[in-house]
Amino acid sequence: MAVNSGHIFYLCLIGLLVFVKEHEVISASKFFLVSLVKYLEFPQPTAVQKGNTEYRLESLETKCDQDFVEYFHRVPDSQILYTFRVAKLASAFTINITIKVLKTHRIMYKIENFKGCEFLNNPVVFKMFGESYKTLVVNGSYFKCPIKPKIYYLKTDGIMSMIPSVHPFGRFQLSMRVKMTESRKPFVMEMLLNYTIVRIK
Repeated sequence: MAVNSGHIFYLCLIGLLVFVKEHEVISASKFFLVSLVKYLEFPQPTAVQKGNTEYRLESLETKCDQDFVEYFHRVPDSQILYTFRVAKLASAFTINITIKVLKTHRIMYKIENFKGCEFLNNPVVFKMFGESYKTLVVNGSYFKCPIKPKIYYLKTDGIMSMIPSVHPFGRFQLSMRVKMTESRKPFVMEMLLNYTIVRIK
């Protein structure tokens, strides 16, 4: 999904607001920025149409281990920005992606132990994941390995475009888990998307 000038302007305002908040500046400009961002806020798109097929987002849930990743949640007063804080240096990580039928839990698609750092170093080689990665990155802020401890942001306004184009109709769940060898837990971060695919007559 292309990012138009309105999206870019909105993200710039969010960045300015975060900067002002972190530096504890109390002024008329801060009040103006807060008011303007709330005014320009728009709801997260819940459907994407591709030909005669519609992809509808039902819910998006985020989880983390609260150890390597301290938190992972939606940014307050935003419908498209999510934030997470990496608490420990991540020298390497893997990604597991699973798509299953919600009613029967039958697994339709699965990728395990996809090497995250190899992908970040050369996303062009991994074409399918590269396009999905671009939809999540905020304003060109690409990640680099090792992942340093700090606060990061993701945007979800184009998240439904990540669903494969060749896909049956019905209700499904996409799970994307990030794992680290240093952690004994099943994941350090997880995104769960429940969605429906219907044919448009």
